[in-house]
Amino acid sequence: MGKYTNIRKKEFVAPHKIHPVWRGIGFLMMLIVPVMSWVSALLLVQIGFQQRWALMGELSGTIRFPDILYQLPYISGFANWVSSIPALPAKLLFFVLILMVFSGVMSVVYGIIWRMFGPPRYTSIDAPAPRVQAKRYKR
Repeated sequence: MGKYTNIRKKEFVAPHKIHPVWRGIGFLMMLIVPVMSWVSALLLVQIGFQQRWALMGELSGTIRFPDILYQLPYISGFANWVSSIPALPAKLLFFVLILMVFSGVMSVVYGIIWRMFGPPRYTSIDAPAPRVQAKRYKR
């Protein structure tokens, strides 16, 4: 029997496993938040045009690409399609802004729920250090 024949590697066991519901909630957030943002952006653009916001006048045009893109065989169809969408800059601007707000709110809510129902913050290995107040040193 050799010196190293009985060495066995221990399998890594995670201290906790993520419940599949949490993965499902994250997946739904990835789908729902952009859809909600796009619909909200369309509604805001429509309200902005009805209320005659000053910003809408600046963003009401279409996107125009360089002429070379309209001459390339595969890209021309995409360039023509994008150029035909009215008020696309306003829709994209509101989409990005609302997406950032919705994602921030959903992340905060998700974090609160995770802290309430998730695994404990500290285990026996990484418990916080005790708070000790040392006396002031005097000579």
